[in-house]
Amino acid sequence: MRRLAQAAFTSAVLASLALGLASAARGEEPNREKVFVGYLNGSPRNLNYKLYTHICHAFLTAGPDGKLNPNRSVPSRALTAEAHAAGVKVLISLGGWGWDDQFRAIVADREAEARYVEAVVRMVDENDYDGIDLDWEYPDRDDEVPGFERLTRTFRERLDAIGRAKGRRMFVTMAASSNYGTFSRLDTAFLVETMDWINVMTYDYAGDWSSRAGHNSPLFASSKDGPNGGSTERSMLGFLEKRGVPADRLAVGLALYGRGFHVREPYTSTKGLARKSFEVSYKDTAKRLAEGWKRSLDEETKVPWLTSPDDSMVVGYDDAESIRLKTEWALANGFRGVFFWQVDGDRMPDGSNPLQAAAKAACNAAR
Repeated sequence: MRRLAQAAFTSAVLASLALGLASAARGEEPNREKVFVGYLNGSPRNLNYKLYTHICHAFLTAGPDGKLNPNRSVPSRALTAEAHAAGVKVLISLGGWGWDDQFRAIVADREAEARYVEAVVRMVDENDYDGIDLDWEYPDRDDEVPGFERLTRTFRERLDAIGRAKGRRMFVTMAASSNYGTFSRLDTAFLVETMDWINVMTYDYAGDWSSRAGHNSPLFASSKDGPNGGSTERSMLGFLEKRGVPADRLAVGLALYGRGFHVREPYTSTKGLARKSFEVSYKDTAKRLAEGWKRSLDEETKVPWLTSPDDSMVVGYDDAESIRLKTEWALANGFRGVFFWQVDGDRMPDGSNPLQAAAKAACNAAR
């Protein structure tokens, strides 16, 4: 913890310089207030706007020709109006998992790229969004980097122009894999220049691709997962120390779902299983607890497990306690804030969001 806190402090100093230069170039004052971001996947459903500083409205996709795909949820002028009335900013999330081929094709054709940029910028302007969240998952090939950088810089320039006309700041953010090596081809100076912050997806550490029944989103690595086991801490430390990204340009991802495995105990080998894992929303874990599943806290990783009554399944998930600990950890180490995938995951029958509320309480307590 001391090592990460020290790295975060050093990065914060660098961020102050880098962001100050980038903002000065755009005629702005640096503004690095903490962010509390919720990803909204689809249409709004009675959102509790008091929980958020920003909402990322997912997803807007396009074909390889740069023409936007029809979508009943995005854009939503009603969403931006409602959010702005509550003091919340809204960004359009572009792409999403599985759309990297389309991004690659768009930037390989200058006409398609120009068509795409124009359509997105027009949608942002006409629907009063506050910027974009670029979810190209991921620009991890040498031939993709020039196009990714050109596309990002063009968006940054065009959105800043809209911001000057409207008299308010416009945002450019992006989603990043928890594996910092995925972004090894992207220059850190470029990221600092163009991105307001990066949403690091510190979850999906275990699943069908795993050899063990690991936790979906551990705060700290488990010794049972071997010397190279993944965790939120290790991922964020990688961005700080390996990539040199300033701490206040990074938001820590908090998942409102977990993953289960058909094994008797956590970290059991999954080799030979016909069906390895299954996804469980927090709403479903609450139902399982009511059905007699047993909760236990992993003291090493600081996240809970559920075990089925017949000891045939385990689920690694987050609850209000672990979410609070992660939020406190993120703020104590100087990160920009936290974000949730996705906001409906902990929506209870009474309309409450207990996990997001726990994180928000931790944010408020840290002020």
